[in-house]
This record gives sequence, structure tokens and C-alpha cells, in this order.
Amino acid sequence: MRIVIMGAGGLGGYFGARLAAAGNDVAFVARGAHLAAIRQAGLRVTSALGDLHLRDVVATDDPSTLAPAEVVMIGVKLWDTEAAATAVKPLVRPGTAVVSFQNGVGKDDVLAGVLGREAIIGGVGQIGVVIASPGVIAHTGTMAKLIFGELDNRRSARVEAFHAACIAAGIDAEIAADIGLAIWQKFVFLVAMSGCTASMRSTIGPIRANPRPVDSSSMSCVRRLRSGARWGLRCRRIMPRSGWRSSMHCRRR
Repeated sequence: MRIVIMGAGGLGGYFGARLAAAGNDVAFVARGAHLAAIRQAGLRVTSALGDLHLRDVVATDDPSTLAPAEVVMIGVKLWDTEAAATAVKPLVRPGTAVVSFQNGVGKDDVLAGVLGREAIIGGVGQIGVVIASPGVIAHTGTMAKLIFGELDNRRSARVEAFHAACIAAGIDAEIAADIGLAIWQKFVFLVAMSGCTASMRSTIGPIRANPRPVDSSSMSCVRRLRSGARWGLRCRRIMPRSGWRSSMHCRRR
């Protein structure tokens, strides 16, 4: 499968490397020192699920130099979404799936505004991962899952093909029964968990043991649940292990 990773940071670098190691034709779009290191020494992944070192990597800072793709994975920061969509537009052909694994509930609307709604499939990434140093992706913990699906929840050929590629690469992947709901569920989780662990610079265990920050976190969740009511959002109880920390916290340490 021909795949372009638009934003080869933590999430994009990790999953792109897994897909490339499985034999897919993967190109990475990166910038700055990270791009320079990938070009010079390849892309490294450190993970409890298995380390990787891709030595022969197609990497660029200009997507227009790449061939059209079957799948374009968007992994840039949320505020760069519109610019990223414009940059990958030359790679999109009829049938191309553009899937964002960014956090947030408005990302797909931004992409659709540039690329057309028919190009977009929804996505959720569940992983703790950072750029440890230029050219090196560090996976923290063992969770590494992709959830995705058509915006109207059809099981299309392109979604099935991407799912098959992920499974063949050893990636825990799921076609969502309701991708809009899955996106909102992650958003509610992150509002509380990422905000707490990053602002308090702590894993979740000590925060959870203190009733005052837990109360604040709970109120934040309630507000987001009300916002998500139009999706028929159903909340389920999730209790991360005591040592869990968000990627946001890892970047602030």
C-alpha cells in the first residue's frame, strides 16, 4: 500500500515505521532537525513492543515531490491542519483516504474544507509517544492502537484495505462502528487526563489519589460530555494504571 505520513512526529513516525517495516511503500513528511536526522541515519523507534531502525527512508519537507497515495495519514499539530491539507492536495486522487489521527473534534471538518468530504475518513490514535531526539521516536508504555472509519460508518473497500495493512504490520487496528463517537470519547478522556498530568507534571496515580484535582478533572469532563451530546455520546468508566502519563506531559517534562 502506498502511504504518506504528513507529520512524521511521534504518532506518525511510530505507525509509519511499523507500516514501512511490513513492506508498505511509505514516505514521511518532516522538517528541521528531525528530517535531517532521518535523511542521514534513518528513522529509529524504541518501544516495548519491539525496536525498529529503518535505514532507507523516503523523507521530504515537500509533499508535492511525492507520488499520489492510497492513504495519507495526518499527524501534524492541530493548528497546522489546514496548511497540511493544502500541502497534501496533490497526493489525493479519487479513492485516496486521508485520515487524521490528531486529537480534537473539528479536525475532519477542516480537512474536508480543503480536500472535500469524500476524501476523508475519521481516525483516533491511542498511543503515548514522543520524538526523543531528532530521528528517534520513543514509545512509552505498550498501548499502540489505531481506530478509523468512514465518516458515514460504511465499511468501504479503502477502509478494509488500510485495516488489513495495519494488521499485517502488527498494529492493533479497529474499524469503528461509529467513528464520530470514538473521536468524542477520546476527546473527553484527553481533556481530563492530559490536562491533569501535564499541568501537574505527574503520572495519573498521585493525581487520582488527591480529591481536589479529581473534582476539577471531573467537572471538565462533564462540560465536554454536554458538548458531545449531539453525537449521542455514551461515557464508559476508564481507569488508567497509576503510572500512566499523557504525551503532553512527556513533552513538558
